[in-house]
Amino acid sequence: MNKVNTAVSALFILIMAAAAWIWAAAVHTWTPAGTLASLAALALFIWAGLRAIPALTGYLSPQGALEASVRINNGDQKEERQRIWWQIILWVAASRVLLILAAYVFWVLREGGSGNLFSRFIEMWHIRGIDAMSYLGIAERWYVTEGDPRFHIVFLPFFPVLIKLAQFFTGSYMVAGFVVANLCTLAAAVFAYELARLDLARRNALRVVKYIFIFPSAFFFFIPMTESLFLLLSLMALYYVRQRRWLLGCICAALAGFTRSPGILLAVPIAVELARELIAGYRRMDRKAFMNKVILAVVSLVTVSFGLLAYLYINYSVTGNAFQFSIYQREHWSQRVYFFFDTARYQMEYAVNTFKDKDYRSFLGLWLPNLTAIFAVLLIMLRSAKKLNPAYMAYLIVYFAYVVAPTWLLSAPRYFAVAFPLAFAAVLLTGDKRWKDAVLTTLYIAGSLLYLAVFVAGYPVY
Repeated sequence: MNKVNTAVSALFILIMAAAAWIWAAAVHTWTPAGTLASLAALALFIWAGLRAIPALTGYLSPQGALEASVRINNGDQKEERQRIWWQIILWVAASRVLLILAAYVFWVLREGGSGNLFSRFIEMWHIRGIDAMSYLGIAERWYVTEGDPRFHIVFLPFFPVLIKLAQFFTGSYMVAGFVVANLCTLAAAVFAYELARLDLARRNALRVVKYIFIFPSAFFFFIPMTESLFLLLSLMALYYVRQRRWLLGCICAALAGFTRSPGILLAVPIAVELARELIAGYRRMDRKAFMNKVILAVVSLVTVSFGLLAYLYINYSVTGNAFQFSIYQREHWSQRVYFFFDTARYQMEYAVNTFKDKDYRSFLGLWLPNLTAIFAVLLIMLRSAKKLNPAYMAYLIVYFAYVVAPTWLLSAPRYFAVAFPLAFAAVLLTGDKRWKDAVLTTLYIAGSLLYLAVFVAGYPVY
């Protein structure tokens, strides 16, 4: 196993070194702050990866995979389980009410008490200034090829499809958007508990739910955006795969890929779990049964790609180009995928420049939250690399590299809100120390209120 760890670690370092070399050759301007940020991000990422590799190889070893042969049981009786579900639903619903009240208080402080909660609701949440209106437009008109709405092809269709269905009952696309988002939020809370209960005691499983919904950018689960749906489908995918309902789990992952492009990355933790199951069954099953299981695993894993493939087909049917979305992203938003550590560089440079120029709106709304999220997640990854479920850790690593990679990153805190392994890591890092849990909970809540305040104030929070 040591040889395997050494080989995988060497390959990982080689890949990261090659990326760093390509990046260094392409950067024409260097600033001390930007260079330091990029090197720090790269070093932390490599360190976290090297710490995670032995845990992953051990998880997939024949001895480690034997644990997969024991059917998972969360230990809760049916009546007790349903009681806990209702407790979770009521807690999350109450937290959404408190979220609305907090937003209204911030609105009143900003506007001097004008208006009331209902008449100012849409303005308070700045629905018209974020991607929510694009999703509502797709739900109402589908994809078009003329005018500014032609750029809506960059937004994936599953969330708008659900809004369209809900609109038949609500009579309003705006109301339907809120209904779908919040129903998905409640369902995601239940699945987060169920997934956590596979590995953790009840108290810690409930803490996983808590950390998901007090994450500083978790208020995005409330509004008509894809976060709540994507989180729900991600949790469902891993839950069903770990319950050995492989095809159902991979269909959920495919729907996640039909909701947001990072959904395709769910193939990574799913592949880890499937490989672990196959390794565990290799010596216990006869050849025919094992080959049937391999075929089922391959078919299930391939299914994960169907959501993204369906989205590409929609691009082709609407515009004649399966990759038209990438053209619009590049030409209209100057957006393309690059190296995550270059993102740390330019984010730091923008932060320094906007602070010097006293552009505090951009500094507090964009660059400081982005940098805080990037480095906080890196530190969490580093500290939890040996403790977190290796499949979840593998997902967190590829997810981080993917979502931080855009050349014009505006929404790092929002992207990390749906990275469910962060909540598991928070529970593992605080352990049974109640004071640690209290400190981290306080920090999360304080961050949530601050980020919500700048959002309601109209700062560039996307």
